[in-house]
Amino acid sequence: MKALEAKKRLLEESVRLIQEQGLGALSFREMARRAGVSHQLPYHHFSSREGILAAIALEGFTDLDEALVAAAALEAKAAPQKILKEVIRAYVTFALKHPVHFRVMFRPELVPVQRHPEVLAQAKASFGRLLDAVASCHAGVKRNDPRLLEIANALWAAAHGLATLWLDGPMRGNSPRLSLAALLNSASEMFSEAGASTKRLSQNSSDKLSAARTASSSTT
Repeated sequence: MKALEAKKRLLEESVRLIQEQGLGALSFREMARRAGVSHQLPYHHFSSREGILAAIALEGFTDLDEALVAAAALEAKAAPQKILKEVIRAYVTFALKHPVHFRVMFRPELVPVQRHPEVLAQAKASFGRLLDAVASCHAGVKRNDPRLLEIANALWAAAHGLATLWLDGPMRGNSPRLSLAALLNSASEMFSEAGASTKRLSQNSSDKLSAARTASSSTT
């Protein structure tokens, strides 16, 4: 078996093992057994448990980035809010289809991104897709405007929370007849409407933000 093929199989089996038995069951010996390779081979590719989790996170962020790019490209000629809606939908859809990756990607105690620059870079790229979609709804506003960053982070939190509540069960438990497709459509529509709203970028909002920062500075 070639090295790249072996690494791919080990990664696939580690994801499958976590899916079936949880993070606590992850071990190099079991990964190797499932992949049909030497029990020493995982150490050659990943060096440690953190290494395999970092590889899962990197794969997740890479696939997420591709999904967000594809969603935006599919609606390239649509209105900016429609593009934002599809980017949000793509984020939640990715999470629901890849729960193991989703849960590992955002766990700094499992994957300290400072020690894994490739993971950090890919995570930032993925967030950048959302920021681009938000910025496209607000022509004339600089991409690095703090208000755009606030909106993008709020939308990220909303989409992430929706995915987490669905995956972990509370939402389905409270509303057993809830249609996931209908929920996803409603949520992405609501989130994109909020993200495209000019109210957040009005002069009054800017003045309030500046006043809040001034007040905060004066008390520290």
